[in-house]
Amino acid sequence: MTKTRLDVLKHWLFKNKNGVLLKQLVNFFFDKSYSFKAKAKINNLVLQNDYYIVYFKDFSEPLYYPKNFMLKSLEQVIVESFYPNNWHYYEIPQTKVTNNDNVVDCGAAEGLFGLLVVNRCSKLHLIEPLPIFCNAMKITFKAKNNVTIHPVALSNEVTTSQIFEHDISSSLADGNGGIEVEVTTLDKLFYEHGEEITYIKIDLEGYDYKALLGAENLIRKNKPKIAVTTYHNSRHAEEIASFLKLLVPEYNILTKGIFQETGSPVMLHAWI
Repeated sequence: MTKTRLDVLKHWLFKNKNGVLLKQLVNFFFDKSYSFKAKAKINNLVLQNDYYIVYFKDFSEPLYYPKNFMLKSLEQVIVESFYPNNWHYYEIPQTKVTNNDNVVDCGAAEGLFGLLVVNRCSKLHLIEPLPIFCNAMKITFKAKNNVTIHPVALSNEVTTSQIFEHDISSSLADGNGGIEVEVTTLDKLFYEHGEEITYIKIDLEGYDYKALLGAENLIRKNKPKIAVTTYHNSRHAEEIASFLKLLVPEYNILTKGIFQETGSPVMLHAWI
């Protein structure tokens, strides 16, 4: 973690600040470890059959997490999902999920973001191609009648691909040997069926921009709040901002954070 913080400092000092204020940089530099902060949010963790059942403090409903995935990855997700000051946090005040929102979680993975918003949104669509995560989410959300799980991957075209199982970093990849998955677009899933979507969260390990390209009609019509990761590709923040402003000129755009490897923003938020 020390090297990561030093790399971020170097980007801030000598390359691009990405709007990060000095106070925010200091807070990042001297923040506690992910492990410490994640454990502070966990009330109990029980291993049962194929899953860790995770109970969070001040939260009654548990999360089911596959036992053959690293708990270290779960700690990362917990910090990114529970701490608003984290640059990877999906909700800022302008892109907060509200009661009337129809939410699409693109790259739902273990489902923690969905679990945190399911009781304060109208409908929740969880899009995740990895079967082991889909099976876990079926248990986590089994009592929720406003949740639909879509076992597909997203891009800007309808096709098939492979995905290699690597916990929260699983992503589509060329070549053989992975799990074959269906690939579709957000327009195909929602726009073509006339479903209004008011919130889109995207974290697709590099396919974020392509997923937005495949949602052109949906975004132009619905003008949803958007929270999308941009650190997987150094060009994505600029490309995504330009694309969204082209579709919806009245969008406000805010980027957050500094990715240690490239210095690019971690997240982009868009809202009317």
